[in-house]
Amino acid sequence: MSIDLEKAPFTGEAGEDEGWLYVARAELVLARPDHRQLTAAALDPDPLQLMASACAHADAELGEEVQLVVDLVPVSGPRVARRRRLLLRHAQQRGPSAFGEQLASADGAGPGGRWWSNAAGGLNAGGWGRGQGTGRVSRASDLAAGVGKFLPVADAQVFAVQVLLRAVAPHPAQAEGLLHRVMAVMDAWSGENWWRPRGPRFGAWHPYSDVWWLRRSFDRRFETGEFAPSRRQWVTGREIAALLKPPSVHCAASNVVRTGGVVPAAPAQLPEWTGQPGVVPLGLVTGPDGRERLGAVPQEDVLFGAGLGRSGFGKSELALLQALTLAYGGFGVWFLDPHGAAVQRALPYLTHPALKDRVLLIDVSVKDPLARIGAWNPLSMEGREAHQVQEVVGAVVGGLASAQGWGDRAPRARAILSHAVQVLAHLALLMCEQGCPDLQPTLFSITRLLTDEEWRTEILKQLPKRLSRFWQQTFPQYEAGAVPVVTQMLEQLETSDSLRAFLGQPRSTYDVRAAMDENKIVLLRCSGSGSGDQIITSLLLFDLFLAGLSREGVEQEDLETMFAFADELTAIDGASRGYVAAILEQLRKYEVRLMGLTQMVMRLSEETRQALMQNQSLLTATGADHNEAAFVAKRLDGIAPEVLEQLAKYQYVASTMLDGERTTPFRVRGVAVHQALADYYRPDLMPTLNEAIDRNLKRRPVGEVLRVLDGDEDQLPGLENAILTHLKNLTPTQTPTIEQSEVA
Repeated sequence: MSIDLEKAPFTGEAGEDEGWLYVARAELVLARPDHRQLTAAALDPDPLQLMASACAHADAELGEEVQLVVDLVPVSGPRVARRRRLLLRHAQQRGPSAFGEQLASADGAGPGGRWWSNAAGGLNAGGWGRGQGTGRVSRASDLAAGVGKFLPVADAQVFAVQVLLRAVAPHPAQAEGLLHRVMAVMDAWSGENWWRPRGPRFGAWHPYSDVWWLRRSFDRRFETGEFAPSRRQWVTGREIAALLKPPSVHCAASNVVRTGGVVPAAPAQLPEWTGQPGVVPLGLVTGPDGRERLGAVPQEDVLFGAGLGRSGFGKSELALLQALTLAYGGFGVWFLDPHGAAVQRALPYLTHPALKDRVLLIDVSVKDPLARIGAWNPLSMEGREAHQVQEVVGAVVGGLASAQGWGDRAPRARAILSHAVQVLAHLALLMCEQGCPDLQPTLFSITRLLTDEEWRTEILKQLPKRLSRFWQQTFPQYEAGAVPVVTQMLEQLETSDSLRAFLGQPRSTYDVRAAMDENKIVLLRCSGSGSGDQIITSLLLFDLFLAGLSREGVEQEDLETMFAFADELTAIDGASRGYVAAILEQLRKYEVRLMGLTQMVMRLSEETRQALMQNQSLLTATGADHNEAAFVAKRLDGIAPEVLEQLAKYQYVASTMLDGERTTPFRVRGVAVHQALADYYRPDLMPTLNEAIDRNLKRRPVGEVLRVLDGDEDQLPGLENAILTHLKNLTPTQTPTIEQSEVA
């Protein structure tokens, strides 16, 4: 082994010879004439497993590397035919042989004259040697012995080949060792022929292509790609195919870069995203032309979407990018984030003057009494009429029952809750009619109504007498244990100051139906409130569902589109008790489009999973375990589960509807929000955005809201006591009669 004196500087650790790298070179040539066949290496086990194992001994941190370069040039058919005829002539001169011994000719006319004439005639379709007699027909084995692997078969593509091997290491012995390891790999192709290194051999010293008269030619070909093998050597495609293919599934080496399986290119008609409105961005895609671009789907083709895959692999990042893009495009956005991380990341991108007046932030995780919060009173009758009381009852009872998963299993609790909400809705209507909307009851008034008989009696005095019938005749018949079933869920809400402040204000400032119609950007964070997380999530999701249904009767062209994003859909589905499926099944016609994201689609409820898979028009999947991958792969035609299992972070396989037709799955490389929307990131304008949100939602400090709700010892009586005082002060002329209430 010689030492190359022209070394590249090396900055890593290299032992005693720090800063020097040593190169070992070898050109591999065929040991026997090239018509002798190499063994076509099998695919199982994959011969590249040996190559990967040899390369694993190279320490990249020390600058070690091994490179095997295989250059191929196709050989034309006429050249192969000429080569075949030459081989036949040489074989004719030698005569036939068997077991290594030459045989006499069949007719004595020279060494194998007639026999080889027939062989040549067979190879050339009778074009040569025709009319020279009718000898015996040549055997296939005789032909193979004469021309070797260059038999005239249709699929035998022939290539001229040049094989260069180069190893680099901080020590010459290490470089030589790496070189020999890879040379040993080439033994997998040994058969009638085999690969051997070119170069002189001096006893135990084998310098190969490192000798001075070979080194310059080797380096020139290695660096420039020049094809100038030391001698002619032809191989067939079958012989060399195993060396040219990428590693297969049978190559289990850990140091192999995986392609992630076969995934088709993105459709040529997939729009390129350049920032234009009206599209839902996907990320970087590669089209049939090989050009990488930012792909997007027209928003009219996206009715519902599903993002599936492991935590931390980019589902939320993609959803956040889509939500922000749609918001800038003028669409309404409703983003429910149980954990709040995505919401906090989104805010600095929404400070643009064109957007800030549309932003509504509901964060029930706040702990500071000075933190500001909006208001939502599901019992509010402000702006409503008497006949809408039943809508309020249905919404509140449905939401609370859904959160508790009552279904048909708690008829007494549902009956008690329904009548309680009915009474409080009528009370809220009365307060609005009296010009006192600030004295409307809230959800927390349900507990007072059920447990304080004096308060309930005074309330019922002011309401139509038909509402008292249940409380006077039926309610006393229920056993004592029926009431706690209702009150315990409200007591869970009362454990969170932020939830009490959000739900305990008489006048609502959050109206999801208005947000739909006015293209608002609604960001909701529903975690951090303790045991009330699931209840508030269920209430908000049910409210979205009812708001969508309330659009019935509106002309389709008058409906504004709202995209609703539900991150961590598994947790939300558990709280929604079936209303996610209802949204997926019923709200498309009302222009409410849900995009659901989940780590484990198999953990969704059966009805939600079926509705999501049936109705999704945009499916993106990233890394998953075997069971999840097997389920999702069935929805991605032609994609093996192993492809999804091997996807790296921020890599997706997507399938979408495009112009009314489902596309074949294609690969997407994720783009981070801070890359795509860098020009819109303005954290310095957050104070301005917070002021705008305060105006949009009329937010008030949590501490101030609670003081009004609970009262204090000095001045404030508390909301429910204030309601009672107001009712006691009503004159008989101010108290509505049954007929007046019903007419109202």
